[in-house]
Amino acid sequence: MLTRSKLSLGLLVFCAGLPVAARAQKMEKDEKKWLDDVRAIILPDEEKTYRDLKSKADRQEFQRVFWARRDPDLETPENEYQEEYQTAVRGADARYRSLGQIGSTTDCGRVFILLGEPDDVKKDHAAEAVGGRFPEVWTYRDRPGRTFQGGQAEISFDAECRALAARLSEQLNRLAETKIAHPNIGYRYTKDGHLVKLVDQLPKPSPAQALLKSPRQDFPVATQAAYLKVQDGGTALLGLIQGQAEGLTTEEVGGKKTVKVVVAAQAAGEDGKVAAFTEEKRNAELLPDGSFIASYRMGLKPGKYTLQAGALDEKTGKGALASITVDVPNLNRGELSMASLLILRDVQDVPENTPEDPHDPFAAFTLGRARLVPRFGNTFVRSDALSFFYQVYDLKVDEGTGKASGVAILTLLKGGKTPVAKAPEQPLVMTIAGSVVGPVPLEKYEPGSYVVQLKVKDTLANKEEVQEIPFELKP
Repeated sequence: MLTRSKLSLGLLVFCAGLPVAARAQKMEKDEKKWLDDVRAIILPDEEKTYRDLKSKADRQEFQRVFWARRDPDLETPENEYQEEYQTAVRGADARYRSLGQIGSTTDCGRVFILLGEPDDVKKDHAAEAVGGRFPEVWTYRDRPGRTFQGGQAEISFDAECRALAARLSEQLNRLAETKIAHPNIGYRYTKDGHLVKLVDQLPKPSPAQALLKSPRQDFPVATQAAYLKVQDGGTALLGLIQGQAEGLTTEEVGGKKTVKVVVAAQAAGEDGKVAAFTEEKRNAELLPDGSFIASYRMGLKPGKYTLQAGALDEKTGKGALASITVDVPNLNRGELSMASLLILRDVQDVPENTPEDPHDPFAAFTLGRARLVPRFGNTFVRSDALSFFYQVYDLKVDEGTGKASGVAILTLLKGGKTPVAKAPEQPLVMTIAGSVVGPVPLEKYEPGSYVVQLKVKDTLANKEEVQEIPFELKP
């Protein structure tokens, strides 16, 4: 039987909070107006960050970062989406002004800005009009790049342009999140508590950038990717690099041999444009087989990408790059979804009030006060012991109890069919839940092919999701 170790793991957070000593400066009139101007697309976490900033300079930098995150092409001088948004705001202001409320801040206005002109509008002329407006029902149908459950969506508004649908605000927030083209650009902070400037978040000429532009393989290297949901609702790609350290610079640290490498990765969309980039220094332990493993992470919109990832030894100049195709899932659908099921070697505690070590080889897999140490690849030996990590999102909540009702079932299948071990069923009562199962010693299992299967059921929503990871067990 699989054993289960309980662990509290929150959503992955990309940006650190403000230092305790920081105090938000009262917003000036023009700063409040800017907030009103972007009301239709600013996310709740973004607004909170903006309000908490402690200086006018930080709020001005926030605005630059805000629009860069939504710029479809950072290489052009103009921001095409910003221009499109401002045109839509002017249209909403002209059409939907209601009882002194600015048109773009009404529910009608926000839906118009996010979804555009409805495909059909039905007016209820039998109802009482307000300011010449009657209650309306807007219909939106599927279009390329925009789909609805059942092929269309209907939204009802009263005569004052207020939406009558329950939880519409949550749905519109998810829609606003899709306008972020570069989630890897974020609201990060310097050591003194100021916002990191946009210019410092964009790729700069460097040996790692040169490697990405002119790929080579001075030593064997491979990469793999997994996906988790981040705090603002986006998707984080968590990647691993495995390379052979022969010929690389090594040193003794704490009695262990390590390699110091720059881990670099970028993801290019189907249009060939780079959507995300990361470059981090890592100190990776040298493993008995002469290899090393290090991590990276980046925020990405759902979709298909060509992922290039590799490592560079700055002292010798040796570098290597691997390329794979990835399909980033949408983990912010408002219904049951799952992070990637991970096979772990260990789970390390991160002591309270201890600064995160950015050079730790598995820094990208730090969640709250725990650091996951994942396995690379899917071939193991009988002397190994495996643990498994899962996280599920957006289980339906019972309005009466305020709790979800679901279950997670983890099973080990021989040959992908025959159950040989099963963890106790884990009840899920929170809308977001996760756990680590294991460690599971493999010594009692016969060599061969296996599958780790995670089945999650959302009882209230009557939905089920299944993930499977095949692996090979060697003698």
